[in-house]
Amino acid sequence: MLKVLLENCKCPRGVFGRLLAKTMNKGHAPLSRWAFSVCPPADGESVLDIGCGGGGNLLRLLKSCPSSYVMGVDYSETSVACSLRLTSKWRNRCSVICADVMNLPVDSGLFDRAVSFESVYFWPDPVIALTEIARVLKPHGKVTVVTEMSDPQKGKFWTKRCPGMTVYTPEELVSFLEKAGFSDVNVYRTHKVWCAVEGKKK
Repeated sequence: MLKVLLENCKCPRGVFGRLLAKTMNKGHAPLSRWAFSVCPPADGESVLDIGCGGGGNLLRLLKSCPSSYVMGVDYSETSVACSLRLTSKWRNRCSVICADVMNLPVDSGLFDRAVSFESVYFWPDPVIALTEIARVLKPHGKVTVVTEMSDPQKGKFWTKRCPGMTVYTPEELVSFLEKAGFSDVNVYRTHKVWCAVEGKKK
């Protein structure tokens, strides 16, 4: 069963995909609380959650920022369906769409902030993806990329079992953000391998 769940990490599908989305909502909660404490969104900001999974972070954003508009994006239809169910009470200020980070179907300069938790591992080209994220951010908008594993050696257990997964070091993530046009890049670390990298659009 673990093997099937791990094979669903990149793009959850079907029954096991729904189970994985619910598991991630619970399992990633401590990481999310930490990341939002060091890179806190401001109430009233429009926020894009890329790779929103089961919607756990959408719910956290909606509850902590009652004046914010929040959009979730995921290229798994199963994840989108889970997120829509979880955020159904907030339809007036939350939307969730099925889309790819490499080609976001939203207008340029729309969001104040973008966040991405545990999804950069699966982006085909992180620099191109972050350049696309920069496009949809307002001037001086911020992006925060969060990973629970930032040591490629320690992460081999996961990369060998999760198809398409690549673990990046904090230094690599900083380089990706800078190449995509972000400045004032800051790195936050805890638990040895938890990492949050935040940058501002120039």
